[in-house]
Amino acid sequence: MPDNSNPTIPVFLTTPEGKPQQLLQLSPSNFTPVGALDVRPSLLFTEEDNPGQIDDALLDFSLQAIHEARKIDLSEISARISAEMIKTPNTWPGQHYKLLAAMVKNLQPKLVIEIGTASGYSCLSLKKNLPAEGKIVTFDIVPWKEYPDVVLTEADFADGRLKQQIADLTQPHVFNSFSKLISQADFMFVDAAKDGVMEQTFLNFFETVKFEKPLFIFFDDIRLWNMLSIWRQIKRPKIDLTSFGSWSGSGVIHWIP
Repeated sequence: MPDNSNPTIPVFLTTPEGKPQQLLQLSPSNFTPVGALDVRPSLLFTEEDNPGQIDDALLDFSLQAIHEARKIDLSEISARISAEMIKTPNTWPGQHYKLLAAMVKNLQPKLVIEIGTASGYSCLSLKKNLPAEGKIVTFDIVPWKEYPDVVLTEADFADGRLKQQIADLTQPHVFNSFSKLISQADFMFVDAAKDGVMEQTFLNFFETVKFEKPLFIFFDDIRLWNMLSIWRQIKRPKIDLTSFGSWSGSGVIHWIP
């Protein structure tokens, strides 16, 4: 979910060396031709020369999830959100929560890894159709009880299928300590900083993991400016599902060890 706290938007370009380079600073008043609750700059680019082309397994997985998302009801999650806030979980298309729930329902994963607990909308969506023997491990640097406007409760963790780990996975030694756990994942959801660095760090770390099986990795906000180059440069099979996920970008990688 995009961070709405900053009224201006720093525009970065990721250099070939993987370093963020700020180009300019934008504000909604000087770039947007439309009015909306939130507006962000992005780019359009051709698909023929995309270094990561979709494969049949990813296409089938995506189409099945889109079909299933139409049937998903997340009103019980939306009901937890305070009246003055927009109840985004049940919005689809436009938000990714129903798509996440549909993917879990179709995949029936034993282990889901989430990077970025935040307010808890996504992990509750992931848990909606989690099989009885399945588990979600959600990582953040902020304990869920301390996060603003969190919708999680102690009851969500009571059955042991949802667990939060407080850990900074951008640190190599910390990531390595969880590498074995991550290698067992069937599905991952990454909702990180979108700072032009963090998501690339995770992608680099994932390349060091000896995954036990092929898995699908869902990245949030791939259409935001700081994510464009990172997403584009991924050479593994991938698909942009923005039209059926979050307005700010939804992308899935088929990660084959």
